[in-house]
Amino acid sequence: MSKSLNHDQESFLNHISKRLGRERRSNVSPPKYDQFPWDHLYQGMDQEGLIQQFIKNLEAIAGKVRRISLADVANEIINIIDEIQAKKVIIWDDPRLEQYGIEEALKDKIEYMKWETTKGFETLTQYAEKSQMGITVTELGLSETGTIVLYNEGGKGRSVSLLPEVHVAILPSEKIVTRLTQALQMIKRTFDEKGRLPSLINFISGPSRTSDIEMVLTTGVHGPKELYVLIVD
Repeated sequence: MSKSLNHDQESFLNHISKRLGRERRSNVSPPKYDQFPWDHLYQGMDQEGLIQQFIKNLEAIAGKVRRISLADVANEIINIIDEIQAKKVIIWDDPRLEQYGIEEALKDKIEYMKWETTKGFETLTQYAEKSQMGITVTELGLSETGTIVLYNEGGKGRSVSLLPEVHVAILPSEKIVTRLTQALQMIKRTFDEKGRLPSLINFISGPSRTSDIEMVLTTGVHGPKELYVLIVD
């Protein structure tokens, strides 16, 4: 965390404390709950049940789901490139993508760029703006809402899932959990293990949509028009 951010954070917290008319508190113990009413939800549902629930709920909000094997991931991405007639693709600089052979498949097929921070933010965002497809890897899928969870930092730039018209997210089937409760538990584990969190944790439910103008539902205004989730068994 930069000195500037620390200073801003301290000033912000001090300001709140002053407005509340008391000293800032520290070393506050978190509350202990006696009841966890949400824990019984979906009890008895096995992993296949969670996968089917995820697919149903994501498709209900216009997300597109394809369930494939690990060996078919690269071919499926090429199929989507052909379907949407993409000319440029941007992908995360993420070691997890290597196991799917995506770069090998892209090299002879299409112009692409990896989100390598050494290229500079302006170069990367400009390329993302001109790309028709962005490819990422998810941390979790939430079956209750058909939501995917992305960690953004370093080579996992947010613009890859935000600026192209089509976002393709790879989701290992074992990463599908029940709901937000499990996602928050994972985030806490991340903090406990690393002592910090990613700069951004992104929850995405379906393609971008808004009804800001005259309550007319429009897709693709603030983000991708289409979201493909590749569930990998």
